[in-house]
Amino acid sequence: MSKQVIYNPEARLRMMKGINQVCHAVKKTLGNTGPAVMIQHQTDGIPPIFTRDGVTVANSVVVTERIANLGARMMRDIAGEVSRKVGDGTTTAMVIAQKMAFESLKSIEAGFHPLELRKGMKLALVLVEKYLQDQAMTTISRDQIEKIAQIATKGEAGVGRLLADALEVLGVDGTMSFQLGNSREDVLDIVEGLEYEQGYLSEYFVTDKTRLESVLDNPYILLYNDEINDLMDLIPILEEVKAEGRSLVIIAENVIDKALAGLLLNHVRGVFKVVVVKPPGYGDNRLNRLNDLALLTGGQVISKEASSEKLSFLTLNHLGQAQRVVVTSHNTTIINGKSNEANVKSLIGFLSNEAEIIRNRKPGEGSITGNRHDLEELEERIAILLGKTAIFHVGGSTDIEIKERLVRIENAYMSAKAALEEGVFTGGGVGLLQANSVLNEIIAENAEQQQGIHIIKMALQAPFKQLVENAKLNGDEILAKLAANSEKGYGFNMETQEYGHFLTIGVIDPIKVVRLALRSAISVVSTLITAETIVMHVPDLSIMAGYSPEWAAATREDPRS
Repeated sequence: MSKQVIYNPEARLRMMKGINQVCHAVKKTLGNTGPAVMIQHQTDGIPPIFTRDGVTVANSVVVTERIANLGARMMRDIAGEVSRKVGDGTTTAMVIAQKMAFESLKSIEAGFHPLELRKGMKLALVLVEKYLQDQAMTTISRDQIEKIAQIATKGEAGVGRLLADALEVLGVDGTMSFQLGNSREDVLDIVEGLEYEQGYLSEYFVTDKTRLESVLDNPYILLYNDEINDLMDLIPILEEVKAEGRSLVIIAENVIDKALAGLLLNHVRGVFKVVVVKPPGYGDNRLNRLNDLALLTGGQVISKEASSEKLSFLTLNHLGQAQRVVVTSHNTTIINGKSNEANVKSLIGFLSNEAEIIRNRKPGEGSITGNRHDLEELEERIAILLGKTAIFHVGGSTDIEIKERLVRIENAYMSAKAALEEGVFTGGGVGLLQANSVLNEIIAENAEQQQGIHIIKMALQAPFKQLVENAKLNGDEILAKLAANSEKGYGFNMETQEYGHFLTIGVIDPIKVVRLALRSAISVVSTLITAETIVMHVPDLSIMAGYSPEWAAATREDPRS
């Protein structure tokens, strides 16, 4: 396959076009006053997607020019990373990244060295992150959590109350799943459940294409401490599960080769619903984790010592059960397993005693690293056994409205968790503006690094300016009034046009959201400015010469004949 080589400055300029195309579509949604975006569905006849979520808009923009699409891809990567980690802040990250990229390329054209610019940007990042953490208000009340959620959902107060309820019960380490509701009202259900970090073995197990999740209701659960390499061993139990009209979750060391291919083929064809995941834990601890899952789901672990032929003799009595199982690419959540509560409490008590023995060991008694490892393992097992989870049923009048709200509510939940983890500070872009103060007196090693710091200063102003533009307000007037008041935490609400302490007027940003938005933007832009050459594959279109969709349709056999 032939290659195309593109050198700078052409390479950077063409990528910048893609960055601008994505960001111009996304940045109008920033803030409560930002409008929404309507996205045509890929399939004809399905209603369009109506959203104010930055990552959804970014992922829908595919630039036809291949080099420009590399720049667009960078913006989509920023949005995706921030969304996965903290839910909110995707649009802020792209606004910062666009300004940073523009100023960086302008500086390079003026003769500044990209590597020195990057050093200055990294230095500024360290200082700004420290400033943000120093400014953080870490004591977060329930009322503040509600306000944070309300901001992230673009002004839905009722959602904030439900999310605050969930966080009171679950804490920041708890898990919550979101699904389409059956009424106009939102409903929150707190249920017994657990989550661990292992995802599906193949994307073909996905049942919800939009959220990339495999969701199985009322499934049986097979727990197997070995590899499965023959589909025929599973056929008897699969037939029993299918006869019950239910689905199957296989939690096994691995399912390989033809066994996995056979399961995927039958799942995709709708013969039966199944998903395969690996168990939690590693090494010697994996069997303990499987036994914990068996206790929580009412099943039995088929031990590694047993031969694989034993699978063919399994009955439904060997399997665990749950109300619902949700599997993503990274996590598995089991909701309302059919457990025996007395046995679970007994095991929790035993593990707690073991953990207390390790904590009470004297210095030098046993291996330090060994003690720490054993204690962490016991604490993780206790957390899973104690686990609760929540299901948020998102309401609305139409499917379009529900799907749009579902994305915003999920982002709001992640944003509220981020606030509890690292604290909050002044929102509405004002906190980032004030962070510039820490950069004003910094003197770098050379002029090029100093220019890198200046680029970050310009980027920190971008979210405030975009919010002012979306709200159609006078930015100079707002800045003058903010500068006239030296009170810590003094801010401005662009929706209500109120001045005051950020907690009082309800403009609150989680530190973690803003920090990760800034860090992700700097990481991607640093890659952009230090890339000197782009090598692209040139597709061979000659094999399609003389063919057309119309010709293909006209020469296809009529299936009715």
